Amino acid sequence: MTDYTALAEAAAVMDRLWSFGGWEVTQTHESLRRYLIEETYEVLDAVESGDPDALREELGDLLLQVLFHSRIAEANGQFTVDDVAGTLVAKLAARSPHLTNGHTGPLDVAEQEAAWEIAKKAEKARASCLDGIAMAQPALSLADKVIERARRAGFPEDLVPGALRVVRITGTGDTESTLRSAILAFAGSIRATEKAAHTDGVPHGGLDEDAWRRYWAPADEHRGGPADEHRD
Repeated sequence: MTDYTALAEAAAVMDRLWSFGGWEVTQTHESLRRYLIEETYEVLDAVESGDPDALREELGDLLLQVLFHSRIAEANGQFTVDDVAGTLVAKLAARSPHLTNGHTGPLDVAEQEAAWEIAKKAEKARASCLDGIAMAQPALSLADKVIERARRAGFPEDLVPGALRVVRITGTGDTESTLRSAILAFAGSIRATEKAAHTDGVPHGGLDEDAWRRYWAPADEHRGGPADEHRD
């Protein structure tokens, strides 16, 4: 069994840093955003390098961000790092029934993935196939995720806008913002279509290809951006 003493010590060190009342206590979730993003990219760099020592170090830096945000939340009377861990454990147990049903032996990956999705749907009422997507992620990965979700929901391939089929690198520095505008408009159209269908009595998640075509509301036919996303 792994000894998790150092993990508990890391949380204790964060508490001690906080107790000095210096730079740490002046930070907010918002002020730490750039560090969280930087550390995430550094983890990805370490993964690509194939260097386990670099990966260990960068994962530690990312863990610091988890501890830091949790400590800020604790100071605000919201939750503690133990609550964060407890929420994760509960989620894993709910979505991985083999952890608690006495299962032994190897798992079928396809069955495991299906059970995960079923459990996730049971946990959270989804008004949209896009619920749970982090809309703040980079535009390219966001576009990939939104289109993937739409396809899984039966969205017709030919209705995907041309601006999302081919990404043009202009060299002017505005590719990210242009793609983000296009994918947010597309996401808004999907949500508007789902809302219109639901108003007519179509259950959430009940759109087939014909229904998508019948209710489809392109971006120039409705106002407003995508509804607030619900994160996993």
